[in-house]
Amino acid sequence: MTEIIIIRHGETEWNITGRFQGHSDIPLSAAGHEQAELLGKNIALDGIDKIYASDLIRAVETAQPLAARFRLPVEKDEALRELNFGTWEGRYFSEINEETPDLMKQFYRDPESIDIPGIENFQEFRRRVAGRVREIAAQNKGRRIVLISHGASIRILFADILSMPVRAIWHVSQFNTAVNRIRFEDDGFAAITLMNDTAHLSM
Repeated sequence: MTEIIIIRHGETEWNITGRFQGHSDIPLSAAGHEQAELLGKNIALDGIDKIYASDLIRAVETAQPLAARFRLPVEKDEALRELNFGTWEGRYFSEINEETPDLMKQFYRDPESIDIPGIENFQEFRRRVAGRVREIAAQNKGRRIVLISHGASIRILFADILSMPVRAIWHVSQFNTAVNRIRFEDDGFAAITLMNDTAHLSM
């Protein structure tokens, strides 16, 4: 059995102000750094074998306290990046909702059908993230691996594992530094054993 622990990055200023981040390289806020420290200190693990993180700074900074605790390097992986939101990147949710409320509703109800210039195709996004996570699991059989990624990336992975339609992904909560555990059998069968856990923040 292989365990993949996939964790959302800590808080950023853009999370606070409600802006689409995507591939924009936004660092953690002061509160985000505190969350990362609490994660590294309090997460209930007696050992891990490897740590991978999206190559975006908010994921790398989230991984660093955990890496220091277990004396492991952080392996940066572009395939674990967030969804590319195209021309919506950097824009405020409220601004887009005010300009095009129907388009915003469509994004949350049927994201695959939306036409935003430059947005990443959701099926390609699914193959990118879920394919890479399954590849990491296959390469590390019998180990416990931590991945630091992003909200939509984790949701699209869950859609792949649970055979959910893409339109259902926004019904899954992922708080900053939320911990999720997935068990992979040797044949690739996967089961989610923990979802959206932030107990480490209240210790």
